[in-house]
Amino acid sequence: MNLQTRLVYWLVIVTIAIVIGHAARAAAVALIGPRRPILFDLVAATLVVIFLSPVIRIVRGVTEPSLDGLSLISIGLNTFVIAAGVFVLRRQSGLEQPGSYWVKPTEPEAPVPRLCRRLSDEFQGEILRLSASDHFVEVTTVNGVETLRMRLADAIDEMDPTHGYCVHRSHWVAHSAVVGIERENSHKLFVKLSNGDELPVSRKYRPNLVNAGLID
Repeated sequence: MNLQTRLVYWLVIVTIAIVIGHAARAAAVALIGPRRPILFDLVAATLVVIFLSPVIRIVRGVTEPSLDGLSLISIGLNTFVIAAGVFVLRRQSGLEQPGSYWVKPTEPEAPVPRLCRRLSDEFQGEILRLSASDHFVEVTTVNGVETLRMRLADAIDEMDPTHGYCVHRSHWVAHSAVVGIERENSHKLFVKLSNGDELPVSRKYRPNLVNAGLID
């Protein structure tokens, strides 16, 4: 081949080889998994040979029509040696582990408090606080406030495992919703939530916030 033909030839071969190589590695993961690297490399290299060798033979025939005596077996052997060498080299050098093609399991979602099951669809979301009002409980979420007929103590029990504090006999707040403490004077404190609500902190329940490090 002359220089121009040779450049075109290698551009086509290398481009196709990269595509087939990535596909072969992905297929090897599905067939073998990432925990048997030697078998993984052998299978991936074999798949490259199966799909790349005919392409090389066709492209050589187009770019060099006078070529005789170049068999698929010869091309396949050369391709296998190169492909297997590339897979082993990349794995040993840490450039890319077979496991990188493995689909990682999704992180388990945080447990949802049982109280959420009582809420209407439009109010579903992170619960910020609970407030007692006679025989009802106002449940404030990031999507609004819904009133449920139940005791505050029962509502707090159904917030497990969400961490929170009673700040007043009528108010419970989620730890994640607290953004600060407002001090009106030495005896009157308010807990400020992420939605802008401010709730009074009674003397009885102040130790809950002190122990949590929210009040000095």
